[in-house]
Amino acid sequence: MEWTPESLKAEIDYRQAALREDAALYRVGRQTHPTRRSWWRRLGHGSGPDAPGADNGHREAA
Repeated sequence: MEWTPESLKAEIDYRQAALREDAALYRVGRQTHPTRRSWWRRLGHGSGPDAPGADNGHREAA
């Protein structure tokens, strides 16, 4: 297939439109779902609302 200037422009426009649509969907997803702390922050900074606490107030070893 030979790439003409018109076909290159059409391909670039098509890909840019797809990227813009993906970005819009990503923005909607970020706004509707609450942000979750990273696994590193949850691991090192105590139990959050998604981790049950231990019965005696101490963390389990392993």
